[in-house]
Amino acid sequence: MLYCSAHCSRNGGIKSQHRDGRGFARIQAVFPFPAVMSLRTRILLFLFGFAMLPLLVAVVINLPLVLDRVELFYREAFLQNLRADFSDLDTHLASRDEMIRLLAKLPEPGVVLGEEQGVDNKRIDLARLKYTEWINRILSDQLDIVDILFLDQNGIARFWLSRDAETHQWEPALKPPRLPPADSIKVVMQATTPAVLLTPVVVDEAGNDLSRAITLQLISPLGPGEGKPTYGAVVMTVDIGGLVRRDPRTLWVHDDGRYLSAPGVPARSGTAFKDFPGLKAQFAKRKLFMWEGEDGRTVIWVPLLRTENDRPLWVGRAVQDKPLRELRDALILRVLVIIFVLVIAIGFIARLVAARLERYGTELFRGIQRVVGKSEAVQFHWRGSPELRQLGENLSMLSQTHALNLQELQGHAKALEESNRYKSEFLSNVSHELRTPLNSILLLSKLLVKENKGLSDEQRQQLRVIHEASVDLRGLIDNILDLSRIEAGRLLPNMEEVDLVSLLQELVDLMCPQFEEKGLRLELDVGAAATTKINTDPDKLKQILKNFLSNALKFTREGKVVLGLGPAEELFAVRLWVRDTGIGIPADKQKLIFEAFKQADGSTRRRYGGTGLGLSISRELSLILCGRIEVESRSGIGAEFSLLLPEECGELPRPKAILSEDTQESPGDSALLDEPLANFSGRKALLIEQNIDVLLKFSKMLEAWHIQVLAAGDEEEVRETLEDEADIDIVLIGENIMEWRRLSDMLGNSISKSVLIVGLSDNPQANGADLVLSPDVNAHTLKAILQQQLPS
Repeated sequence: MLYCSAHCSRNGGIKSQHRDGRGFARIQAVFPFPAVMSLRTRILLFLFGFAMLPLLVAVVINLPLVLDRVELFYREAFLQNLRADFSDLDTHLASRDEMIRLLAKLPEPGVVLGEEQGVDNKRIDLARLKYTEWINRILSDQLDIVDILFLDQNGIARFWLSRDAETHQWEPALKPPRLPPADSIKVVMQATTPAVLLTPVVVDEAGNDLSRAITLQLISPLGPGEGKPTYGAVVMTVDIGGLVRRDPRTLWVHDDGRYLSAPGVPARSGTAFKDFPGLKAQFAKRKLFMWEGEDGRTVIWVPLLRTENDRPLWVGRAVQDKPLRELRDALILRVLVIIFVLVIAIGFIARLVAARLERYGTELFRGIQRVVGKSEAVQFHWRGSPELRQLGENLSMLSQTHALNLQELQGHAKALEESNRYKSEFLSNVSHELRTPLNSILLLSKLLVKENKGLSDEQRQQLRVIHEASVDLRGLIDNILDLSRIEAGRLLPNMEEVDLVSLLQELVDLMCPQFEEKGLRLELDVGAAATTKINTDPDKLKQILKNFLSNALKFTREGKVVLGLGPAEELFAVRLWVRDTGIGIPADKQKLIFEAFKQADGSTRRRYGGTGLGLSISRELSLILCGRIEVESRSGIGAEFSLLLPEECGELPRPKAILSEDTQESPGDSALLDEPLANFSGRKALLIEQNIDVLLKFSKMLEAWHIQVLAAGDEEEVRETLEDEADIDIVLIGENIMEWRRLSDMLGNSISKSVLIVGLSDNPQANGADLVLSPDVNAHTLKAILQQQLPS
């Protein structure tokens, strides 16, 4: 019969891999957490966000674009109005263009008569007098024309008329008017066809005559219109100051930033560059632009007229954006109203949908909670679509199957627990019963071998075989007994200070004859930096190292075996190792050899013998000593087994049993083995839980700390356990099994001493327990609590 320690706990409970590998959990009784958002709220927020997101994205993307376009259209309309304001100048200049062309066709008589020889000056003066009267008649209402000047072909002034500022009559003046620029005169004199040339604007900032403060001149050649060569030119001076003075809101600025200063124009202090930051750079581009200030002012600037030195005269008009702001505010208000109405509508629809989904979710949650917590068969009667009805039927079938399987599993678990307890008791009793006759056989066979009288050589050889077989049988019984003690949690360490060098030397002296008999060398290697004294159990340490040496002796044919001592890495103090040159262990078998009754290969047992218990017991003993076993090996090369031990067995990480590079452990094993050790020998714990995963998880934790674990699945089993066991120290109870207050009353009636009741629940407000922990609590936290409540 084989007894597999991988499936039987030390006290008879069932072991399995812990499938919850998170390792950390909340202690809800100690650390309060905020309330979890309800399912209905989550669904409502999801639907609300899903519906509102496209609307908000559309508004965020399109509303700024619409506002920008509206503002652009408004400013373009304003610019059109500004251009319309100054269109009078274009119309006015067009009419003056026709007037100067008329004067070019009907020049003053002196220019025409002067070409004829022998013309009397009196005749010319009389003709000019009549010409002046004619000018007064046709230009009487065109007050913006202030000067008329006729030039000969050399550009010399021959005749001129000026409008009197008071009477507005045309009459010859003593001084001729201002001559146009020389280059303009030259261009006109070279004309071969009728044309009109517009000269730059001239600003007389020092003059007093309003009609001549801001003027420009039109020039047209004489002669080409009559089919003759150019023999002179007519110059017309036009007053445009009325345009400047018409609207005081309009800003007239020179290209250098100076405000226009002329008679009749309101004087402004400072410069435009100072009043409008950034204006200078824009003026340099000589293009229409819109200036926007930080204070919200907006001004459109237009290079309207060309002045002397070919520099523009800029016109600025402030943009009145009040209508634009009103339109923008109204548009934003309407969008917000639409969004508000849609939010209410979407919220109402989302609330209806969320309420329906929450109903299904709540029914599913409560049903699953009953299935998992109370193992009940729940019926889900859902109406609606065929898929939803089919889902409810499937869930109902699943809950019924789960309840049935759980009942069967609990029955099997109880039967296995009972069987394992009987097995442990049987092994213990049988081992003790076998040792007594076996010791007699060993003693008598040894005495008979030494007795030389009356025995033949063949009989003595048979007695030696009997003696050796008895020694092997006693070793097997001792191993089985040790394994039974380890599983029952009755094998406790006896800690004392140990001189490792002396201990290793004793082992070498003890094992050396066996190695020499096989033709092998046994060497001792003590590192210079190694710690030589630690607190541990010397007997169990010797047993582990003897198992290592026995395996090395068994599987090594030639070469040597080295027993060594050296420093350890990480959190351990020393490393004791045995290295051989034997057959080695394949990488995929290195985890298998640490299981009870297992060897790397089935043929190994037939060839070398052995039970496969030595390394399994060594692993358990290393855990008792707060140590760890590592193995490094390759098939055909040899193996090296290492034992890592702390300086004292205290707060160290729980060692891993198999430490090959290729060995992998389950998350549950790793989470437990990596937690700190504690020694609660003599303590008993009652674990009341129906969830197999939770039951196995806490059983493994508590057994690792030498606590005897009793398990119960319902109130009846709790009552039976309390009748049989009256010295329980701690009770861990899950939800939905029985009322915790009722458990407290049962403990008070059955046990005289104080018992720590720990409730396993995700609800920190649960009543009836001394402490409430989450079922996901990790080993480190649970150990700290037990050390505080149950000092080891």
